[in-house]
Amino acid sequence: MTDKVVSANAEQKSAATAQKMLRKLADIDISIPQIMELSGEVGQELLDQLEQQADAHAQRQLEPQYAEAPNVAVVSVDGGRIMTRAVGGRGVHEQAWKETKNACLMTMSSTPVEQDPHPELPRCFGDRRYVEQLVREMHSTASSPPSKTEEVPVILGETDPVTALPAPVRNEQQTATSSDKQWRPARLVRTCVSSMVCSDEFGPLVAGEAQRRGFYDAARQGFLGDGQAWNWTLQEEYFPTFVPITDFVHPLGYVHDAAKVLAPEDPWTVYLRAATDCWQGHVASFVQELRTWQVAHPAPSETKLSDDDPRSIIQRTVQYLEHNQKRMDYPAYRRQGLPVSSSMIESLIKEINYRVKGTEKFWNRPEGAEQILQIRTAALSDDDRLSQWIRNRPGHLFHRSTTEREHQLANAA
Repeated sequence: MTDKVVSANAEQKSAATAQKMLRKLADIDISIPQIMELSGEVGQELLDQLEQQADAHAQRQLEPQYAEAPNVAVVSVDGGRIMTRAVGGRGVHEQAWKETKNACLMTMSSTPVEQDPHPELPRCFGDRRYVEQLVREMHSTASSPPSKTEEVPVILGETDPVTALPAPVRNEQQTATSSDKQWRPARLVRTCVSSMVCSDEFGPLVAGEAQRRGFYDAARQGFLGDGQAWNWTLQEEYFPTFVPITDFVHPLGYVHDAAKVLAPEDPWTVYLRAATDCWQGHVASFVQELRTWQVAHPAPSETKLSDDDPRSIIQRTVQYLEHNQKRMDYPAYRRQGLPVSSSMIESLIKEINYRVKGTEKFWNRPEGAEQILQIRTAALSDDDRLSQWIRNRPGHLFHRSTTEREHQLANAA
């Protein structure tokens, strides 16, 4: 019964919806406070286990749980937001947005090749309507967080396989062929880590999960992130052998904005050329073009420029591209059979948000927020860890040994 209750609460939009589904589908009549109490108890146990796993890894006492190391292991990290409140009586007290740290750990299937399997810019990035929509979404995400009454949508329909955003409307000539998709690594097994802790504390949690799954022994290893500095600090400290890859989508926002400065009358031609340069690993050529523009449009050293000043836009783009250039050799990553987009972590965050964000939804800070994150990410992991934990809880009345079938499922990871 505990498995049914907590799983329903992890998967449904709210505890009230979980209560309704439990009553309809499982003949379980339980109050919302009881649902939250059970979920909080299991969530705390999952967090404790995650921390113990991290400690064991730090002490070099954690062995991989699988006899065979994965062929391709990919880690992707990104931040999210969750609305919290202070604990204290009924109502909302000291409401505040707090950042979550999230990680997606995936085994993948791909075959390395000698030649770039897809040197042409993907069709979606040559679709003007789609790119403009993509840039708007990126700018919206980078700005202020949504208001407390704003519903955060989850994309349940068709999505683009590179960006995890709604797929652009295509005509028959634009439809992607099967050969266009063959170069992309295929997802095998995903597990997830999410927490309210700072990045310094989050790194060991991700490293422990990676060690448990044998990622450090994988034949090919990739680490994907966007431009945030903490992503690469975490990578350098805990995943130094993994190939660092800047998500290809993220630089496009900078490139698109810079193109509007370089060619205000017709920026699309400049954008296409610059995006193609980035895709083909020639970032330096576009940076040089931006540097040439800067020489022709010098900024007074004593004057602080506004964020929307063309010189500020070009300067931000130059800084971003130069800082990430060493992690933007996309042809090499494609030859190695590694992904070049962080769409998997973006998609994961949307799936997490489905449960944790919404109208008038606040989580007690920090325990309530941590506990819901743990049961949600456990439910989203492909190894059935939420049910497995509940059915095998240490000291639990119904504790039982792991079955042979469950060992087979675990070994698939």
